[in-house]
Amino acid sequence: MDLQLLIKLAVVTGSTGEGKGYPIALELAKQGAYVVINGRSDLSVQASVQSMLKELNDHQKNGKDVQMRVFGVVGNIGTMEGVKHFIVNVNKVEKELHTPVEILVNNVGIFHSQDYFEFSDDKWMDFYNINVMSGERLSRHYLKEMLKDERRASHGRILFISNEPGVRAMPIMIPCCVSKARQITLALSELTKGADCNVTVNSVLLGPTLTAGAKAYMKQFAEQKNIDSLDNAMKIYFQEFEPTSLHQRFLEPSEIANVVAFLCSPLASGINGCAQRVEGGIIRHI
Repeated sequence: MDLQLLIKLAVVTGSTGEGKGYPIALELAKQGAYVVINGRSDLSVQASVQSMLKELNDHQKNGKDVQMRVFGVVGNIGTMEGVKHFIVNVNKVEKELHTPVEILVNNVGIFHSQDYFEFSDDKWMDFYNINVMSGERLSRHYLKEMLKDERRASHGRILFISNEPGVRAMPIMIPCCVSKARQITLALSELTKGADCNVTVNSVLLGPTLTAGAKAYMKQFAEQKNIDSLDNAMKIYFQEFEPTSLHQRFLEPSEIANVVAFLCSPLASGINGCAQRVEGGIIRHI
């Protein structure tokens, strides 16, 4: 399916490494979008740019007629100064391409589980600054730009990559649950600013996804429980901790990326103010 993303400029925060952001950025690039990928170190950003370019070249050799360009912008967007610096450098990409940012995917985030009473004030603020304020600051800037630009007002897309703990409290990760719930509310609040045009603002509720971090966690889980294989550990994990999941498995990062890319496209113009579920049927109460 052609998602009509050719030469649209997309920014995906937290998109280096082996998390959810890289597959999202890769899928957007495969669909023909120009993509800005982001990380906190020049080394990780450049490595991810080179890796993505290789994958895109391989993709193109398979017969796909797609224009693709990838840009890396370093920035710790968990701070106000980091966001300002990031916006300045993204602006350089806009000038180079003679095209404005039309798609913002607020993906950067942190996750940590431990006993509620062990979370310090500093840790709470880390969750709030990284999971909430990074997206709020960037969205405040780019939404305003989209609304005053006729071209972008016809197809602006802002997405907050949240997850299902934002609507389903989990005692071992309360700060994460609170910050993800705030993302959902923020998306709903911001969409009213673009109510009279075609800019859409949505959040995406992800379920457990088989990233490198999830694999490492499940390996540790298997060792602690003396389970003989990673596959069996995953089955037991879902039986014990995610019994409502219809899939009873981790989602592949590509399954997440496919949905996000669609929500970024003009084809998803009818979806606005939505907390779109991509969680394998875990949520049953709403």
